[in-house]
Amino acid sequence: PPEFTPVVPGRALSFPADYGAHPGFRTEWWYVTGWLERPDGKPLGFQVTFFRSRTGVDQANPSAFAPKQLIIAHAALSDPSHGKLVHDQRSAREGFGLAYAKTGTTDLKLDNWRMKRAADGSYEVSIKSAQVTLELRLSPTQPVLLQGAGGFSRKGADARNASYYYSEPQLKVAGSVARAGNAAAKVEGTAWLDHEWSSEAIEPDASGWDWIGANLDDGSALMAFQI
Repeated sequence: PPEFTPVVPGRALSFPADYGAHPGFRTEWWYVTGWLERPDGKPLGFQVTFFRSRTGVDQANPSAFAPKQLIIAHAALSDPSHGKLVHDQRSAREGFGLAYAKTGTTDLKLDNWRMKRAADGSYEVSIKSAQVTLELRLSPTQPVLLQGAGGFSRKGADARNASYYYSEPQLKVAGSVARAGNAAAKVEGTAWLDHEWSSEAIEPDASGWDWIGANLDDGSALMAFQI
């Protein structure tokens, strides 16, 4: 079986390197949720997530087709005036420049879906599909929030059940969104980004979790979860 990199307490997160992928760990995600307004004041919610998953394939396998890493992405737009959640998802093995999660900083790609961090700390997010189209720029307004003990987020009684975890709350959002059959609308608002990576985050008998990340009106932020 593969040996995944363990999460251990006391490791200080280092940026910009930890904005990027950590391919030795089993599971990793960059998770963005946000609340937007159109020019007419009507609200929209959105979500964009990229996952990287290390498989059990031998990392020494020389084949370029060996699925050593899987890249998965999901996008959704919540429009109360439409009454439905529109969404789309994709997945592919990493390789050939078509799908990847790069190390060094946030640089994610799955076909023509992209999420990339710029030198100024902003993120360019581009999602194009028949169901939903998002062209957004996310700009930081405050420092990175390290979750748990300096980024070490414990998830159970066993210290191995943990992840490395930081958030970027109160991101300022500007751009455009569209759903199938509708023209793109200019939007602006706020978003929350989570980046988390682990190899044994959840103990075997756990059945799931509840989570909330809230951007509060006074500029503060609250994260809470229950396994």
